[in-house]
Amino acid sequence: MVDVRKWLQSTKKRGMALGLKGTKTVLERLNLSLPANIIHVAGSNGKGTVCALMSTALGLADVEHVLFTSPHVVRIEERIRRNCTPISSKEFDQALEVVYAASQGEGIDSCVDLTFFEVTYLVAMVCSQGSEVLILETGLGGRLDATRSGPATVSLVTSVSCEHTDILGDDLPSIAREKAAICRPNRTLFVREPQRQDVLEAVLEEAHSAGNAELGEIPAPAHPIVIPIRENASVREEAATLAKAVLQSLDFPTGILEKADLCMRWPARMQLLSIEQTSSHPYLLDAAHNPSGITRILPELENCIVKSAPYVNKKPVWSLLLATSPQHDLAQFLSPLLRLCERLPPQQIVLTEPQGGRYQGVPVSQLSSFFESKRNLHSYSEPSDALHALSKIDREEVGLVVSLGSLYLQGNILQSFGLTSDEFLALYAKQ
Repeated sequence: MVDVRKWLQSTKKRGMALGLKGTKTVLERLNLSLPANIIHVAGSNGKGTVCALMSTALGLADVEHVLFTSPHVVRIEERIRRNCTPISSKEFDQALEVVYAASQGEGIDSCVDLTFFEVTYLVAMVCSQGSEVLILETGLGGRLDATRSGPATVSLVTSVSCEHTDILGDDLPSIAREKAAICRPNRTLFVREPQRQDVLEAVLEEAHSAGNAELGEIPAPAHPIVIPIRENASVREEAATLAKAVLQSLDFPTGILEKADLCMRWPARMQLLSIEQTSSHPYLLDAAHNPSGITRILPELENCIVKSAPYVNKKPVWSLLLATSPQHDLAQFLSPLLRLCERLPPQQIVLTEPQGGRYQGVPVSQLSSFFESKRNLHSYSEPSDALHALSKIDREEVGLVVSLGSLYLQGNILQSFGLTSDEFLALYAKQ
């Protein structure tokens, strides 16, 4: 018997690979009976939130569904949520065994080498059988992402920013094209209205030539629908607008979206942890992972500090905990955060390095150079040491701890506080 978990770990050695052939081959071998409604979402920022919000709404409406997202925050089963709750280790392993067997082939079928992401996507496809809806979050880009290898009923592209320029293209219209390429022929493509006209034109051109012959699709135009978003809308407000359009198009109830927004707990995305949960200080976790993402959430973040932090002498008391994965331009990434620290000086600034990610985090020595002029600056290589140090400082000298940057940092924090149960990681509290 092959230990499929060890096999899954071994696929990490293959790193990241864009391309559809291997995943498509294994998907065809699996011969799955997939849900009638498959929602495929791509974008630079906000795609996880809109996926989670649609899932929460479907869960509250008792619609059987599966949600696939990445990466996971604490444990791998989070990548596949059935009716808003991570699937069990047993179900994950059973589906993983099915994927492993299909990847090995039989007779004249050759073995297919898969990446870690491709395997987890295929596990989600196996687990989706019997559900009414499957929601797929794209991993990277769109055109050559593994999630593009299967069918979709409707697609959505959220906001687009300059990211992964070495892979997706060195300008915004090119990146937008790659993401819009998740559209299927003769199917609806919802698009969050871009701020730039050339980006919108690139998306519409891509939609006009939808279809991938290598996947057996007959090229034909998709049906693009542009969704305007009001200026200064929050991440959640934008997600609600996009989710409503998608769910309406599939004739699912949307009246429950407001309730879904109120009760959704999307781990590590503007997530508040109480003193009772941390046994030290209140924490606010958010995984702003690129310059546009951190710029986008700052108004909401500042508002949360003003509303949730304790006050001393009529000023909010908060501290910054920061760790990040490698950035194309670290100075650009940190610039809006440094401006926030000027407007609302934090009591403590604690720098650390995320553990467990695909890439080694930015060293604290490199981060420190941007904060040298700030008082009460502390650096720790391990997040657990940073949390321990903060717990030893009086509450009035810390206030609300705002943890920003890498999603893996937020996972490290949740693990340290023991907040890893299915109940905690579910998208909403169930009766």
